[in-house]
Amino acid sequence: MKKIGILGGTFDPFHLGHVSIGERSIEEVGLDELILLPANVSPFKINREMVEEIHRINMLEAFVKNHPDFSVSRLEIDTDNVSYTYDTMETFRKLYPDDKIYFICGSDALVTVENWYKGKMLLESTDFIVANRPGIDGDVLNEKIKHYVDSYLTEIILLTNPILEVSSTEIKEKLKLGMSIHNLVPGEIEKYIDEYALYR
Repeated sequence: MKKIGILGGTFDPFHLGHVSIGERSIEEVGLDELILLPANVSPFKINREMVEEIHRINMLEAFVKNHPDFSVSRLEIDTDNVSYTYDTMETFRKLYPDDKIYFICGSDALVTVENWYKGKMLLESTDFIVANRPGIDGDVLNEKIKHYVDSYLTEIILLTNPILEVSSTEIKEKLKLGMSIHNLVPGEIEKYIDEYALYR
């Protein structure tokens, strides 16, 4: 049985904050594979303009070529429908019936899971790896984790990742101003963005 982590996002673009969460998940949980899952239409980002999906996929593919513990799934990006985590995780369980699958999210997202689409069913069926994110009180997070574990028997693993102050919005703003993003994204991503003049 393999341990597989699913890290979703718009990845517009993929940055070092994502890398840190992925690497810590592999290291601390002992994941055999970390699947990057670019979303087509996130329910939280409807009507937000993104670069073409082919660029977001290509950037991720460039990254995973040099990082064999990571892979890319087109499961959500190849659909025209809104991506809901419950439906996605149900599909992954069918694709990997003999493996243990974790959904990876930030602490800011975890505290709201119960209110997501089929959130209670998601908590009953899915185990979570949770990364520290800024702005979430530790006591509030621990209380929410205890509630989920007691109410839904959910396994929740809290990472010890450092909080990196990096966001896709910041990266795009720097690019528009002609500033360097060298310390914000992996080298493969920086090279691709430069080659195709993205976010200018």
